[in-house]
Parts: sequence; C-alpha cells; structure tokens
Amino acid sequence: MSGADATARPVRLADAELRFGDWGPGYLSQAEHAAFGTIVLRPGDEFANHLHERHEESFLAVEGEAELWIDREGPVRLAAGEFVSCPPNVEHFLRNTGEAPFRALFIKAPGVAADKIDRPWHPGDRPSD
Repeated sequence: MSGADATARPVRLADAELRFGDWGPGYLSQAEHAAFGTIVLRPGDEFANHLHERHEESFLAVEGEAELWIDREGPVRLAAGEFVSCPPNVEHFLRNTGEAPFRALFIKAPGVAADKIDRPWHPGDRPSD
C-alpha cells in the first residue's frame, strides 16, 4: 500500500484474545513505543498484584466498575469514563467488586516485553515485618 500503514485500521475491544478465555487482559496492538489492550473482569475476578519496571500502565474504564489498589493502599474506585495511570515500579491490583463485567482499555508505554513482575499480595493481607 502506497503511503498507508496496514496496521492503521479499527480494532474492536471485544476482538482482543483474552488471556483466560472470557476474562483477563488481551492485546490489541503491541509495538516498541506502546502496547494497547483491554482487560475484562467478571464480577469477583481479580488481577493479581504486580508492577512494571520500565513502562507506565494506564487504564481507561469503559464499562462497569472495579477497585484499584496502588502500592497496597486504597482502594480507588474506577468506573466507566475514569482514567488512572500507574508509573513504573508502582504496584497495582485490580478487582471487580460490582455485579456487572468491568472492561478497561490499558496502555503500556513504552511497549517493553516481559516487564510484568508479580508481587504476591492481596487486600486484607497483613503488612510484612
């Protein structure tokens, strides 16, 4: 195609292949400058506490609501139309406490592969000594 980028076409959030079948994260586009995707949490679903050393991860809620724990403090309510950003090295845990599915667009910039570091923790855990 002359002068056109073949990847510059609309992609629906619903078309992302979710990690756990009908829930979890799923990528829409991955590149060196940024990665874009969606996360779906059914009522009661949780996405484990983790951080990223190199990229910032941002969320724009598009459906439902969830709670977001940042650096083990919170929760912060995240509802449709709301945006939040987690800088590098900031832990984040996401849980759907509502009665409807939660869906958000996520953006990771830059798009560093294998930059997720699990930090086992769950709201209600006692602080470590």
